[in-house]
Amino acid sequence: MNVIRTLLLCYKMIITLCNGKGGSGKTTLSVLLGSALVEAGHKVALLDTDPQHTATRWIEEIGGLELAEPGQEYGALFIDTAPRLESKEVTDSIQRADVVVLVTSPSPADLFTSRDTAILIRREGAQDRAHVLFNQVQPGTILARDLDDMADRIGLPAFKNTLRRRQAYQHAVLMGWRSLGGEAREELFKVALEIVGSVKKQSRKVAT
Repeated sequence: MNVIRTLLLCYKMIITLCNGKGGSGKTTLSVLLGSALVEAGHKVALLDTDPQHTATRWIEEIGGLELAEPGQEYGALFIDTAPRLESKEVTDSIQRADVVVLVTSPSPADLFTSRDTAILIRREGAQDRAHVLFNQVQPGTILARDLDDMADRIGLPAFKNTLRRRQAYQHAVLMGWRSLGGEAREELFKVALEIVGSVKKQSRKVAT
């Protein structure tokens, strides 16, 4: 049994963030959304499967949430994946997730890799547990108005809540959760709670 399978036995809720394209915001959002749930009273850890280990270094430097360790039990686990769709760690993380979050910007340039990621998600049988999360959205732009069309082209439903393009999210890498202003925190809370809600909704479907 590999390390991912061993770790996933200890968590009630597995949230995998993925996209075959680098720079989509997976690492930043893995840490910040996990931190939002910590602030909301959840016990959260992060599993960093990206070989660059940016999330690991961020957490070791700033704190905010814990890194996943075998034998520890938490309510939720965020998995930050590498931008490599052929990676075994990526497919394992998708297969075992309670919700798969495909992080993408609304830019047409990101459409093709996001679509390839959606194909992988469907191939791994996780399409019913997957949603698109639009990141780096600029309100009032044509791209921001076309998010539904973009989600249709990717081939997965989108979360209702989105994340704006904010420098504050980049600053948080150096300064931590406490550096975020009220609007940024509220935005992250809304997305994090929608993700948790999608897990609970899926659990109710399975139960019935």
